[in-house]
Amino acid sequence: MSHRSVLFIIADDWSRLSRAYGDPIIQTPNIDALTERGVLFDYAFCTSPSCAVSRACILTGQHSHTHGQYGHSHGIHGFRTHTGSQSIPKILRAQDFATACIGKKHVDPPSVYPFAYEPAVNARSPLDMAAKVRTFLAMNPDRPFYCHVGCTYPHRAGQGYGNEQVQPGIQRVQYDPADVPVPNFLPDNAATRRDLAEYYESVSRYDQVVGAVLEALEESGRADETLVFVTTDHAMPFPGAKASSFDSGHRCPLIVSSPEQARRGIVNKALMNWVDFCPTILDWCGADYPDSAAPLPGRSLLPILEDDSDRPGGGEWEETYFSHCFHEVTNYYPYRVLRGRRYKLTRNLASGLTTPLPSDLFRSITWTAVRSENIENLGDRPRQHFLNQPAEALYDMENDPAEARNLIDEPSLAETVQEMRKKLMDFRIRTKDPWLEQSFQEGEPGARVR
Repeated sequence: MSHRSVLFIIADDWSRLSRAYGDPIIQTPNIDALTERGVLFDYAFCTSPSCAVSRACILTGQHSHTHGQYGHSHGIHGFRTHTGSQSIPKILRAQDFATACIGKKHVDPPSVYPFAYEPAVNARSPLDMAAKVRTFLAMNPDRPFYCHVGCTYPHRAGQGYGNEQVQPGIQRVQYDPADVPVPNFLPDNAATRRDLAEYYESVSRYDQVVGAVLEALEESGRADETLVFVTTDHAMPFPGAKASSFDSGHRCPLIVSSPEQARRGIVNKALMNWVDFCPTILDWCGADYPDSAAPLPGRSLLPILEDDSDRPGGGEWEETYFSHCFHEVTNYYPYRVLRGRRYKLTRNLASGLTTPLPSDLFRSITWTAVRSENIENLGDRPRQHFLNQPAEALYDMENDPAEARNLIDEPSLAETVQEMRKKLMDFRIRTKDPWLEQSFQEGEPGARVR
């Protein structure tokens, strides 16, 4: 292998919808084929379920409260990654890798994310996306590369998903609203089913982009040197998923395929999150992370990539952390989470506020129906439990996957709560969480600022 390169394909708002993740009707043949020759991660979590923030977490390897891009970077929102931050393209470009961002980037400033090739492209067209990948690879035949492909499926386009628009290379795959499974955190009604059917079609369109881009890689003759990721920024654009602390927003699809794998088509059960991408990619590329930069909180997946045991890495991947601050500038709802194999501790730092919805979710036909019909139960999750969350919650993810029953005051779990509280506070101190000042002023046990 002459070089070690990376192809990172990222969707916009894709939940765990593929045949490999057990969905009974979704058509994702290209993603399924990659899964058969790669590794499917069953406990993969975005660190923040917001588009721009999540991408900054992926590329810097830092949590949202550390890298500083607390919310969206575009338009009136104006959040920016701290100028002194490191990133995958910055590090690899300095070490003579060819770098490209083809499609959605959604992070700023350019000095932190200096991709060398950023062409204008229709990020909803398989033909155009694949053509730009071919151009980039042809421009750099003798250099290792990092190619970041940001597709804009299955993000909403207006109230729907733009499925009525004809995009070059797209074959329509339509779904009957009567057939789509309704998740446990949404009301089962005509509006939600219609919304989900449109979403399913958009996911199938993403699959077509994935297929076209992977075909372009194969044609280049460089697949045998390339570590491939297929994933998303966060989960589905529905109330109680995107921009929320629940697993329905954080637990995401991830398929990794390495040309060096001896075992393929396996399922990895490590609890990992998006800050693990950066150290994994640098490890694969043999690139050094600058000693002067903020320490990376994540770690490389390569040593456990083919570990399909119940406790990967000898039990060293049994918990992970989430951190969220904003979505849009009007969506302030910071929280920190420790997610274990069974229990999940959520600390809502603005619990006095009603949970604000992202604008696309508020205008969706699902939430419009919830408001107009005054629907009180969102599947297994009460509406008020979603809108008015407690300052602290403990959930049993095995017996209550919808996170509807708060066990924080359960006497039999007092020891578990105390242990998880300490771990979550240690995480916040270790990563220099600015919101520690709030916790310190409120007298939260263990909170201290440096």
